[in-house]
Amino acid sequence: MRSGICAAAILLVVSAPLVAGDNPPRIDYMLNCMGCHMEDGRGTGQMVPELKNFAGKFLHVEGGREFLIQVPGVAQAALDDEDLADVMNWLLNEFSSQDLPENFRPYSPQEVGELRKNKLINVATRRAELVSKME
Repeated sequence: MRSGICAAAILLVVSAPLVAGDNPPRIDYMLNCMGCHMEDGRGTGQMVPELKNFAGKFLHVEGGREFLIQVPGVAQAALDDEDLADVMNWLLNEFSSQDLPENFRPYSPQEVGELRKNKLINVATRRAELVSKME
C-alpha cells in the first residue's frame, strides 16, 4: 500500500505542470483539443472537421477569423485568453501554415477575449457558409 501512495504522489508531482496552466501551446492542444481533432489535426469526420491543411483557409474569408475562436469547443475551452491565443496561433502554424494569408496576424489575448463573448448558435450552418465562400 505504501508503494501505491508513493507512486500516486510521484504522479501528482510529475503531472502538476500539465495542469497548472503554464504549458507550451502543444501541450495545451493535447490536453484540450486532441481528443476530438487528433494529435495531427486530422479530425474525426463530419462532426469534428480537420484542422490539418484547412484551418488557415478560414482566415481568407470574412468572418472566418472570428469563427475559429467562436466555435464552442474553442470559445469554451478551459484556457485563459492568452493560452487560447497561443494554442490557436500554434495550431494554425503547425497544421495549416501553407493556408495562412500572407498578411497573417496572430491572435492576441485581447482579441480572443472579445471574440469569446459572442457565442455561435448554429455552428454547422455558419461553417458551411464560410466554406462556400472559400470555393
